[in-house]
Amino acid sequence: MPPKISPIELSLAENVCLALIVQGDSHGWALGAVLAPDGDIGRVWALSRPLTYRALDALSEKDLIVRKAPTSGKGRDRLLVSPTPAGRKASRRWLDAPVKHLRDVRTELLVKLTLRTRAGMDNTLLIQQQQAEFAPAIEVLTVRTDADTVDIWRREHARAVRRFLNQTLHPTNLIPPARPEMRLSARNQIRATVVSVQRGDLMACVKAVLGDGQTLTATITQEATDDLDIAVGDSVVLIVKATEVMVAKDS
Repeated sequence: MPPKISPIELSLAENVCLALIVQGDSHGWALGAVLAPDGDIGRVWALSRPLTYRALDALSEKDLIVRKAPTSGKGRDRLLVSPTPAGRKASRRWLDAPVKHLRDVRTELLVKLTLRTRAGMDNTLLIQQQQAEFAPAIEVLTVRTDADTVDIWRREHARAVRRFLNQTLHPTNLIPPARPEMRLSARNQIRATVVSVQRGDLMACVKAVLGDGQTLTATITQEATDDLDIAVGDSVVLIVKATEVMVAKDS
């Protein structure tokens, strides 16, 4: 049995340039225009022309692209390039793979989604895989009670990533109404601060502390927890609707 060949490791610049070549950008000048700060991809993630040409050299050395005769016979700007079969496979494999770290969402994931949209590819499966990839880390980061500045940043960044993925998968109008559509009949509305969020398979247990130090616990669905984007430290309103009143007295 022949040994299994590991995929070729590529830098972000090489992956982006390869994807653009597969999509039909056939020479360095065209790539530079797309990757310029005002280009289709550059507005998400820009790459200078020297680094673009360096990426092309690396892709050629790895046999993922081939160079042909210049279109005008002048300089390397018009040197035509095309992907090899291995290059096409490598590009598709990269475009289909979720990123590994939350910090990569702003760069690698966003440019992947933009490239996929540009090529007419559906992003649903990739986003769902990305949600599954990040779920454990986001759960850990959003239930921590640490007050350290770095921990707060990580928690809020994780929440932003979760909202971004949810919104990308299920776009909704985020503009809030001028006023609430309705008022609740319940009058027992108490402001509190979330101190714990424990997630189960379907339900989540949200514990909040009142101004006087007492705690109340609510059990709501996981979906509701995500929709409300509830995390430790949030200020919330607890709405209590009781069907019974109990009386206690010191003995």
